[in-house]
Amino acid sequence: MKPVLLVIDVQNDVLDNYPGYSESVQRRAKTMNDAIALFRRRRLPIVVVYHEDKEQGPRPGTKAFAFHESIEVLESDTKVVKNYPNAFNKTPLGDMVRGMGCDTVVIVGLSAVGCAMATYHGAIDLDLEPYFVHGGVAADTEEHVRMAEEICRTVKVDELDRRLG
Repeated sequence: MKPVLLVIDVQNDVLDNYPGYSESVQRRAKTMNDAIALFRRRRLPIVVVYHEDKEQGPRPGTKAFAFHESIEVLESDTKVVKNYPNAFNKTPLGDMVRGMGCDTVVIVGLSAVGCAMATYHGAIDLDLEPYFVHGGVAADTEEHVRMAEEICRTVKVDELDRRLG
């Protein structure tokens, strides 16, 4: 297993405007950050995925576009900007992941039944093995989180650490 961590769409615009997402991220920020810390300790690649809607925003360079301060991404992390739910659709992400030598995609972020789920399925289409971090994907309702974690393969942070040896 050679994994890459995708941290998807935990942007201020979503958290400031949709209380359900904000509450869900608050409950899951520690797990998201634990996954980020694991990948940093193991010197494994992290890609921060931003959503931009060219008509409605948010626009790059604005506070709304930035990741929420509770998520420990760094300015130096690799970034991808997407315009579709699936982060692989019409972005360089697939080529980047392959170029990093990765065969596994580990996902945290938003939304469990939206962009995170679309990206999960997009990884399958590219013959990559996807996982959600259990407790690391947020949604507008707890029912959506539970449903996504039942449908998709998940891995806990400590289990992932053991698998990586």
